[in-house]
Amino acid sequence: MASPPGTTTVAAAQFAAGRDVTENLDRIDALVGRAAASAARLVALPEASMYAWDAPADELAAAARASAADFTAGIEEIARRHAVMLVAGAFAADDDDPRPYNRLLVVGPDGPRASYDKVHLYDAFDYRESDRVRPGPVHADGSELVTVDVGGVTMGLLNCYDLRFPEQARALVERGADLLVVSSAWVNGPRKELHWELLLRARAVENTCYVLAASQPPPTSTGLSMAVDPMGLVMATCTEDEGIVSADLSPQRLHEVRRIVPCLANRRYPVQHAASATASGQ
Repeated sequence: MASPPGTTTVAAAQFAAGRDVTENLDRIDALVGRAAASAARLVALPEASMYAWDAPADELAAAARASAADFTAGIEEIARRHAVMLVAGAFAADDDDPRPYNRLLVVGPDGPRASYDKVHLYDAFDYRESDRVRPGPVHADGSELVTVDVGGVTMGLLNCYDLRFPEQARALVERGADLLVVSSAWVNGPRKELHWELLLRARAVENTCYVLAASQPPPTSTGLSMAVDPMGLVMATCTEDEGIVSADLSPQRLHEVRRIVPCLANRRYPVQHAASATASGQ
């Protein structure tokens, strides 16, 4: 199946990662194969696709030390074999801290392209992610912000709780992002599904950009992986089961929305990168 002329097909894969890295890779391979068969150039996977995010902290740290290299190699092989770019949630050990980084890997058919370590840790709703993982660094030049070209579309990366911080999304758009990719294990709970959809659509509307979001499903996460267009319209969504959601991104649609709603051009206040601010969890 080919993408419509002038568009780029992207997909989000929704699944719940378990405690067997090999089994997780097998499930990712099957989902990516389905997306690639539908002409997807990019497949976003959830946060913590490598290993169950709710595993005990010491087990998670051990998995980061023992299995990160195997997971990365597996993701690289899947991207190469299916000729797609992948965004995959992983954990990366750090010699200076027993807590691993909560990392997003960007891998293309030709190998690794980028990585991003989550800067906003989920210390909210009576949960403390900072007890389990280490926050990524924030630099004066904003070099921790990751944008990558996908067939002429520039994507910017957000990891789960980052979604609640509009200045990070705006900073990515200032760096050229046409598409925000959100990898998540959005924790289930009262009104969390509402927050998830509301925030995804808000980031799309305020930045007049596409949003592609991949979440793990219930019972621990909300599911509802989706694609949102620059006007905030939900283009496609998963329910609460394992599956794929895909959408065709149109540069023409993006440019037309930005012509009609030129808020990026009209704004009066810039995003000031606050490298001196204390990152959540430090």
